[in-house]
Amino acid sequence: MLKLLLIAADTSHFTNSNYAALEQELAKVTDLMVSRKSGPIKKILHKLPEKPDFILIINDVGKTFAPVVTGLADISIPAGLMVNDAHRFVEQRRRYIIRSQIQTFFVICRHNFYHHYPHQRDNQVFFLPQFANTSIFKDYDNEKTIDMMMLGEVSLSNIYPLREKILQHYKNTPGFFNRPHPGWLEFTNEQAGEALIGENYARAINQAKLFFACGSIRQVVTFKYFEVPACRTLLMAPVLPELEEIGFIAGKHFVDINAENFSERAAYYLKNSKEREKITEAGCRFVHNHHSTAHRASELVQQITSVI
Repeated sequence: MLKLLLIAADTSHFTNSNYAALEQELAKVTDLMVSRKSGPIKKILHKLPEKPDFILIINDVGKTFAPVVTGLADISIPAGLMVNDAHRFVEQRRRYIIRSQIQTFFVICRHNFYHHYPHQRDNQVFFLPQFANTSIFKDYDNEKTIDMMMLGEVSLSNIYPLREKILQHYKNTPGFFNRPHPGWLEFTNEQAGEALIGENYARAINQAKLFFACGSIRQVVTFKYFEVPACRTLLMAPVLPELEEIGFIAGKHFVDINAENFSERAAYYLKNSKEREKITEAGCRFVHNHHSTAHRASELVQQITSVI
C-alpha cells in the first residue's frame, strides 16, 4: 500500500469541506500520514512512524498560502503540489515551486494552470478535476418546489458575467431562488447548522428543478458541475474545454447554456418534464458512478503511483 504523507490544512469546517472528505477516502486506500503545520520537511519526517513514498501538498484552499513546507529540494522523497485556484497566490506559488524544485502537479484545470505557470508544461502535470462528496450531495427525495435556482458568488460581474445576467433577468421572477455565497469561512458546528453549506446546501439544491451554474471567465469545471447533478437536479451550465475529457456530455448529463439562450432553454425544460427528468437522472448516475470522492481518491493514488 502506498505510504502517503499529506501536508494540508484541516478543511473539515470550511465552507467547502470536500478536501476533508478526500482525505478520509485517501486514508482508506493508502497508508496515510497527515501534517498540518508549516515548517522544515526534515522536522516533519522525523516525527512520522515511517518514511513516506510520496509527499502531497495542498496549500491553496484557504485564505492564505499555507501550510508552507521548506527543504523539499534537500530530500530524496518525491513531492507533488495540488493546485486548485491557479490564479491565486501566483507569484508566491511560483517562488515556492522554484525553491522547492517541485516537478509534479495535480491540477483541477490544466489550461488555467498553464496560463499562469507556462514553465511547468515540461513537468508532470496530472488533470485531477473536482468531484462530489456523494455522501452529502445526493437525492434527498425532496419535492421539487423551486423551478429555478442559482446559489453562490454573483457580485463579481467581471468574473461571473453569465451569473450576473441570469440574476438580473430573473431577480423579480416567481419560482427563481437565489442566495449569495456564504463566504469562505471556518464555521462552528452551530454556524454550519444554519448556513447554506454542506447538507443544508445539498438539500436546497435537491429542491430545484433547474440550477444555473458556470465556470467563470476562467472556464474552470467547478464543484457545482458535479454537486448539482449528484443532487438529482438539472444542471444548466456552459460547455467547458475539459468537460468532454471527463465524460460530461451536454444534452445527456446537463444542458448547455450561454448568455443568449439561458432563458429560452430554462423555459423549455421547465415545460418538458420528461426530457428534463431524463437528463437529470443520467447526470445523477454519471456523477455518482464516476466522479465521487472515492473515485477521485482512487484516481489520485493511480497518478501518484505512476510517479514513484
